[in-house]
Amino acid sequence: TPILTSNLSVKNLTVSSGLNLNGYGLTINGNISGTGLLTGSPSSKITLAGTANGTLYFNQTISDSTNALDSLTISSSGNITLGNNLRLKGILSPGNSIFNSGGNLTLCSDSKGTARIDQVSGSISGNVTFQRYISAKTARKYSFLGSCISQSIRNSWQQQIYITGAGTGGITCGNTTGNGGGTDTYNSNGFDATQNNSPSLFTYQATPVNGSRWVSVSNTTSTNLTPGIGYRVNVRGNRNSGTVTCTNQLTITNPIAPESVTLSETGTVTTGNVTVALNDTTIHKYTLLANPYPSQISFTAFQASNSRLYNKMWSFSPFGNGNYTTYAAGVIANGANGYDNTKGNYIASGQAFFVQANSNGNAVFQESHKIGAAIPNTQYFGNGIEKMVRIGLKTVSNDLLDEVVARFNNNGSPSVNEVFDAVSFNNSNQVLTIIKGNNALAIATFPELHSADTIQLGLKCNSMGICRLSFNDYEGIIGASEVKLVDKFLRTTQNILTNPTYDFNVTFDTASTGTNRFELHIIKNTTLPINFISFKASAVSEINKLTWQINSTENNKGFEVQRKISNGDWITIGFVAANNTISIYSFVDSTPSSLSYYRLLQTDLGGKQCFSKVVSVERNVSATLNIWPNPTSDWVHLTLPSSNYGNLQTAIIKLLSATGKLMLTKTTSDKNINIDLSGFIKGIYFIEVEIGGKRYRNKIVVQ
Repeated sequence: TPILTSNLSVKNLTVSSGLNLNGYGLTINGNISGTGLLTGSPSSKITLAGTANGTLYFNQTISDSTNALDSLTISSSGNITLGNNLRLKGILSPGNSIFNSGGNLTLCSDSKGTARIDQVSGSISGNVTFQRYISAKTARKYSFLGSCISQSIRNSWQQQIYITGAGTGGITCGNTTGNGGGTDTYNSNGFDATQNNSPSLFTYQATPVNGSRWVSVSNTTSTNLTPGIGYRVNVRGNRNSGTVTCTNQLTITNPIAPESVTLSETGTVTTGNVTVALNDTTIHKYTLLANPYPSQISFTAFQASNSRLYNKMWSFSPFGNGNYTTYAAGVIANGANGYDNTKGNYIASGQAFFVQANSNGNAVFQESHKIGAAIPNTQYFGNGIEKMVRIGLKTVSNDLLDEVVARFNNNGSPSVNEVFDAVSFNNSNQVLTIIKGNNALAIATFPELHSADTIQLGLKCNSMGICRLSFNDYEGIIGASEVKLVDKFLRTTQNILTNPTYDFNVTFDTASTGTNRFELHIIKNTTLPINFISFKASAVSEINKLTWQINSTENNKGFEVQRKISNGDWITIGFVAANNTISIYSFVDSTPSSLSYYRLLQTDLGGKQCFSKVVSVERNVSATLNIWPNPTSDWVHLTLPSSNYGNLQTAIIKLLSATGKLMLTKTTSDKNINIDLSGFIKGIYFIEVEIGGKRYRNKIVVQ
């Protein structure tokens, strides 16, 4: 089996036993014969030129990477067939050839990129498997997806992720595969069965159903993914995960953040013109489309050939701030990281997007809309983990006023870097910036995290009242022992890793705004020896008992036990000294409230500190409340308990965050009320109702 030591060009090629491409390029200008195996690699390239015809066989026995190529270019008009599996990492350029996959082609997708098929002027036959990598997220957020292959939902995406919806029978995480039986994984409509069978995959329709244009698909067994149609999907993570269980993904109200997962579908790949019906503009102007090709396309080219579409589109990034990206006539607003006015024009394979029509009819995708420009990242599918922190200036109802990003990499510097830093152009009444010297930046790049870094924030706010700083997308620096916001005006600090929201007042005092009020201190975790294996709190008679277990008994000074009080601050209610012979500790709170939140602050002998997670205990709760829908996205209906309502004129309703922060309060004398949640970020909340001295509570999930 010869091994290439440089790029090679030949006329006819006969492979009798094998040929190792060794990462180089091979050009074949004539016919291919023999059944010997080509050993490829993710950097190998094959070009078929001239009058090339024949069948390619790849080595399947050494490793998964040996049947891989970076690119396969066919500039001949011959007949080319794949004789066995090929994993393409880069690009297939079929030209005007007759290409037969033999059911052996996989277009691979991972965090580094997604393979694509360039413009097709000939034909492609045989099944193709297309992959779409969905990166990990810090929390569950919807992804807007599409498919380039028509295949049933059951046999495609449902093989990699849990897809839920209405149906009868089945059992959550069942152990048989039929539909609807008492031990089945799936319910009668083919969805993964859960307690409430809440839908997780939607299409977008002009006419609302039950008040919403987001309409769940009816089943997964007989419903095919349709190229060109967009879907909204709750990607909970990898259903085949080796670490996250089915129970965690489907039944727990506070599940582990979604892992990365690679979706795939197999069938006849979409080529040529693709026609998709637009929503009736007399009912609704907008339609959710999706890129139907296994290649990125240009929105500008697509819109230019579809005159009934306005020159604007909307897309959604689960990486972002919960708002849509808008791209109109070459300008982008609220784009995901890496997308600018140029790259905002790119629509990735598998990406869905909204368009607005000016008349009824169809939209037509064409091969000429395909482009070779590189997609910046996977942030319109999931959360690419970077060393960064995103800081939003918001109203207390979570309306975004402005936003800045601090990132850390090898290109960063303490002074302004014109290539990697971006000046803030904002000049509205409420502006947030990052300060480097005399420069006010929207994006600031700093050197790789050292033991400690300080980021200076600038605040302009022309209206008096309460504002909010909200921190997110900081999973890349989660190894830091503390990310601390310092408010020098109030002389307070807050660790945003345990409490990522900070509310503050802007007053007539000029020191309440400007460039000297807020600093972000990032203290890197270097040698913290203690990890909390578990931390629990429970109500026992008239006390609350706290227990925790640690993984190490060395170099430990002890634990501060902290409880949250009504204004949101944490106070220390006790200290438990370390005993280097034990790993399990306990503490008793003898004066608990009806709802108590606790955390532990561990200190080692060198003075380094770390926090535990936050746990809570409920006491004196009469019953749960009747709340629906739950989970929800924008509102809930609340029915107050009739047996205790009586002649009472007033009930007090409170909405609390998962950490006990009061988010909303109202009084009512109505038995049935709706609560608007559209302004709240996704997560877990508690609704609490006080009536006649009794307290009722229930947990809700905002998705």
